[in-house]
Amino acid sequence: MDRQDRVALLVEHAKNPHHEGVLEDADVAMPGGGPECGGSVVVYLKGDGNGRIEGLSFTGQGDTISIGAASIAIQKVRDEGLTMDEVLDLDYGTFVEGLGRDVVGSRTRNATLGLSTLKSAIRKYRRGKQSGP
Repeated sequence: MDRQDRVALLVEHAKNPHHEGVLEDADVAMPGGGPECGGSVVVYLKGDGNGRIEGLSFTGQGDTISIGAASIAIQKVRDEGLTMDEVLDLDYGTFVEGLGRDVVGSRTRNATLGLSTLKSAIRKYRRGKQSGP
């Protein structure tokens, strides 16, 4: 994918985020980001109790990179059926390379906002499961 295609993909996801909205039966609603880093998101996660993700969505506001990249991250996890362990193993650098380092520029925090918030949601979900009812 060339630079123009990567920019177009990011813009398309920012204008029409995939899997956007509140997941009503989520186990975790994890906020992330803030105005200083170009946006804020809330990731909604529902686990199946066995390390798999049953439901996943997000809401947010921010710039093209933060919202577009959050949408792309959520889409990747859903399309590939990634487990919680696989999501936690996703490398930020590799994710940014996929978006296009030339597209993201110096706004790496914006580009990784959705992914880092998703990882935080998984950690919170696991802490809740370890503590029991």
